[in-house]
Amino acid sequence: MVHHVQQPRSFGVANLFDGMSKKADNDLSTETAVAGGEDRISALPDDVLGHLLSFLPSRNVVRTCVLAKRWCTLWKSVPALRIKDDPLGQLAYEDPADSEGDSVDEPGYDDMHDSSTFVNELLRLRDPTPLDVCEIFSSYGDMGTYDDEDYDIFVGFQYETFQRIEPWILYALSHEVQVLRLEGALWTTNLALVSSHLKRIEVISIRFDGYLDFSSCPVLDVLELSSCIICGNILSQSLRHLIIDYGIFINDVHCRISAPNLISLKLDQDSGLAPLLDSMPSLVTAYVGESNEYIQKNGEVSFSVVLEGLSSATNLELITPFYQYSIFEMDLKWCPMFSKLKTLLLNGWCLAHNFTGMVYFLQHSPILETLQLDFQKHEEYYSIETHESCNSREQSYNSKDQSLLSKHLKVVKIICGKKVAVIVQRILKILYTHGVPSEQIDIQYECCSSASI
Repeated sequence: MVHHVQQPRSFGVANLFDGMSKKADNDLSTETAVAGGEDRISALPDDVLGHLLSFLPSRNVVRTCVLAKRWCTLWKSVPALRIKDDPLGQLAYEDPADSEGDSVDEPGYDDMHDSSTFVNELLRLRDPTPLDVCEIFSSYGDMGTYDDEDYDIFVGFQYETFQRIEPWILYALSHEVQVLRLEGALWTTNLALVSSHLKRIEVISIRFDGYLDFSSCPVLDVLELSSCIICGNILSQSLRHLIIDYGIFINDVHCRISAPNLISLKLDQDSGLAPLLDSMPSLVTAYVGESNEYIQKNGEVSFSVVLEGLSSATNLELITPFYQYSIFEMDLKWCPMFSKLKTLLLNGWCLAHNFTGMVYFLQHSPILETLQLDFQKHEEYYSIETHESCNSREQSYNSKDQSLLSKHLKVVKIICGKKVAVIVQRILKILYTHGVPSEQIDIQYECCSSASI
């Protein structure tokens, strides 16, 4: 049996809504008690009080109705919903220290019903005030709550959780919500969002089985997905900022990201196939962290997966923990030109196969100003090329290659440990071959001060 710590329930769902007017009427003594002092908070205009209350959890906002007559209906027009729907009960926002030593059996459908009753009543009774923010957190269906043999129960809670909270999301959309934050225990959802007001979406720990198609959200500006399972394409014409942290993609096909108006992208992939990036002509800043030894595990493909879509970036970081077989290395054969690139950060993958990645960017980034090579991590994986192969590579650079080198290059910064000192010397030879003067090269050894050549 799995147990959870739970706070004592001094306020039930019914207590929050039953007899509100009666409690407010009986609060004359409270008003009298403060008559001798100045009540500055109650003197504030309703819209200011509503703004202040919008930062509180919705359950606590409702509780303010018992403070005084003035507060009896203020909660109804607060322009925010902050809902915590979890197995620990209705007082999850209170101090956990108050419940130390208490325990209950596993949460079940009664707990879910109580939570749903409160939220449904809240939405029924509040005024039709437009929402600035809607936050919904639910931990029902968390895999950590159940033993392995109870997996079917876990899946059941996943589906039921989303079915319960879907009307809350739709309510927020119908009330012109601008910021939507969802955090759950891997709900399975194919929800299609439709809103002409929604500007920002933040999602944590949710599985998306279908497309994330935001074509019906014409002003959506920011999408942030953290620890989400992404099984379909991400589509948006309006999106300008996309952040994917610890993204889990499927392994059988490449999901597609089509957001032609992006100006910033952070794609930190945890597992699965790297998503296919469509053209992003307005892209300014991009970070891509790729997790797979791509070629070794998945073989060659007949199209550029990542680099072609990033070719318009001004500032670019390409990071992978693997020395060889990265998606970046594979994409080089499609010869994208980085005509707008000014700052570039690469890690150890660019050393593979005689420094192919580093040399490629030197030759295909005509206005590159700053190049940073970071070899601090995973030094044990960096193969040390033989002197013969290195010399062969250096001798293969012809005058045509050198003419493609950026004439704007101002700084080359190399961050590394002592283990790769030999590789650094070979990098210096390549840079000199490409006409980079020594005074523009800064080498910073790990735990040491930087040293110019």
